[in-house]
Amino acid sequence: MNSIALNIAPVQEVEAGHALFPATACQVRYWHEQKASLKASALNIAFRLQLSGPLTAASIEQVLGELVARHEILRTGFLMTGAGLRQQVWSRAPFRLEVVDLTGFDDKAAVGEAERVGREQARTPFELSSPSFFRAVWLPKSATQGELQLTFHSLVMDGWSFAILVRELVEGLAALHAGHDPDYADVDLHHGDYALWKGEFLASGAIDRARVHWRQELKGFSRFDVKGDRLRPPERRFQGVIRSILLPAEMSESLIAAAKTQGVTLFSVAAAGLAMSLQKTTGQPKVAMGTQMSVRDQQELEGVVGPLINTVILRLDVTQGSTLADVTALCGAKLSDAIEHLHVPFEEMMEMAGEVSDMNRPPLCSVNFALQQSFVGMGDEVRRQEFAATTSPSFNAGALYDLNFFMVRRPEGWRISCEGDTDLYDIETIDWHLANWREVLETAEITPQRALAPAGGKDTAQVAGGVGVSGFMSRAELEAKAHNIVRFNEEGSQTPIIVLNNIAVLYELAKQVGDERPIVDVPMVPKTPQPNFPLRAFEDLAADAVRLIRLIQPNGPYILMGYCVLGAMALEAAHQLRREGETVELVILTDSWCPGYRETMPRYDRLLRKLQVRMDDIPRDFRLARRGEMSMIAFLQQFRTVRWLRLTQLAVKFGLLKNDSANNMIDDNLWYGRNIGYLREQQVRYRPKPYDGNVQIFRSGQVLKGRLFAHDMGWGEVVTGKLVVTEVPGMHNQMFRAAGAAVMGRQLLDRFAETGHDEQENALEGS
Repeated sequence: MNSIALNIAPVQEVEAGHALFPATACQVRYWHEQKASLKASALNIAFRLQLSGPLTAASIEQVLGELVARHEILRTGFLMTGAGLRQQVWSRAPFRLEVVDLTGFDDKAAVGEAERVGREQARTPFELSSPSFFRAVWLPKSATQGELQLTFHSLVMDGWSFAILVRELVEGLAALHAGHDPDYADVDLHHGDYALWKGEFLASGAIDRARVHWRQELKGFSRFDVKGDRLRPPERRFQGVIRSILLPAEMSESLIAAAKTQGVTLFSVAAAGLAMSLQKTTGQPKVAMGTQMSVRDQQELEGVVGPLINTVILRLDVTQGSTLADVTALCGAKLSDAIEHLHVPFEEMMEMAGEVSDMNRPPLCSVNFALQQSFVGMGDEVRRQEFAATTSPSFNAGALYDLNFFMVRRPEGWRISCEGDTDLYDIETIDWHLANWREVLETAEITPQRALAPAGGKDTAQVAGGVGVSGFMSRAELEAKAHNIVRFNEEGSQTPIIVLNNIAVLYELAKQVGDERPIVDVPMVPKTPQPNFPLRAFEDLAADAVRLIRLIQPNGPYILMGYCVLGAMALEAAHQLRREGETVELVILTDSWCPGYRETMPRYDRLLRKLQVRMDDIPRDFRLARRGEMSMIAFLQQFRTVRWLRLTQLAVKFGLLKNDSANNMIDDNLWYGRNIGYLREQQVRYRPKPYDGNVQIFRSGQVLKGRLFAHDMGWGEVVTGKLVVTEVPGMHNQMFRAAGAAVMGRQLLDRFAETGHDEQENALEGS
């Protein structure tokens, strides 16, 4: 059996060449905390992956070595200079995988040895002088099964980044086994680039309003502490233990349903329940807890590996007589405010709160709460061909907080846990806190919502609860969208067409389908710029759409239509409605590419396709800019080099271009581009399930033809029912004009006639 040691080569084996980048505020704090307690391991992040497939230590080491070469943060050390802490990115850092062979152990002994190694890895601190803060141990159990233990320091890793690495690890193993290069996405930005940008961003004044918010929120702040079984020791040792309770399935469903009916996330319900249980324990009416949020609200940051998180403070008033619903509503509002003002660094919040540095206690917050849907970001398993990876519960690396509560979705259900500092609390006390939390969560009720009046003044049923995966739209957002709904042919008696829309004008189509066919235009893209988007799965966004659809029409049958990126959302909404027992007569996809069609192409095909699209788009957009239908600045900003070199700013400064930012049309383009871009980025991760219903595709004449541009826009692999593709004259944004609407109207009348005929046949067969 091999001994366990650090996996990166010693400093002298690392190539001398390196680049220096600033450290972010959180990295500076972590570095100082580690320096104050050099033997502490609490800042370690230890993960356990169960791998399956034709595995060898050599192949795993090779792929991990490629990831070290691919992501700079995995070969980054830290250097304190006269200008402050710097990230020292080495040009090369050879990777070494340690192996602990379990193939000769029986099952019980193998589990015991894996746990021993895992605890040792989690509890082994990194040296601050290390050239890298990442190590790995492979524990093979057979030729096709084993456990990979990956340990990082908080200086270089967060949960989102780990999900990226897991996906790339499995992709790399599958590609290596198949004998071809892995299909990795391009790495456009590294963490050092982000740190440079972040420094400029914080100094620009862009978050001055957010700073005002947090000064007000933290005014009169006092620490919230939960009394321990013992006094705080003179020196913090970070000794911790994790205790857990698995929630029954019915209780988990009840919590999710309660969140939906209040228009908040499960996070708000769970955090509110925790606040109520802590208030009951301490008697303090104002409960304060920290929580971590991703700051990846820019498209370009989603692929960056490194710690892109911020800690924010939730201060909740839990007054006498408050119900869980009351505190949940407050928590939802506080959470929305925190998201809106996310970018003020936690280190600045500490100054605003008047926190005096004390390495003997957690900074600012003694209690922390986190909720995690999945450890690998896209479900409980990552699979490529014969290779798969799933996560197992991590081993405790040490207690960063007095009490760190968290809620994690595991394959067996939702689990609530608490990591407690055992220098302060007995294990029985930690268990007691968990039991109190669970007891409060058991009081969650599904409170009926008042009905919303839709545009047009008609009465309507209240939004149905328990629809879809998870509704994340706030009550205010739902109400705003309900009042923006536009209706055509309102008096028609036939099944309405409910359109998930962004900017299409449906008046001409409404004329073509006839007065008896209502059309309901549901605008899904916000009409104002959104500074911070919470991260949501595409299925959750579709669940919000289902809530609106139910608001418009409480029961089926349904006809759903989606324009552009919202076509995929219409299909996912159809899946969710059918799971609820509703009938969906037809799904209409208008110029909507199937998610995954482009993303799963071989790299060369994907690049070639992108080049062909850009060669077609650029002349078109230039013509629009020449005619004044697009800003010339907006046209030029499509080019990355122009953005990086700030050429448009220089052109405006020297009078070569007119700064037309005051033009309302251009402002509209900006909000639209950002908001629809957010939907696109979520759609990229979505993979639609097979659909055996009726589907109609309308494809604009603008769409290119050829091997890389499937006639069915990629939906042929998904739709197993009747699929019809109809080409519509005009460009993408002209499809709903008179000529295009005429073609679409004729085709829809034919499809509706078929649907009616099918229904008659089904009725006769059932009689």
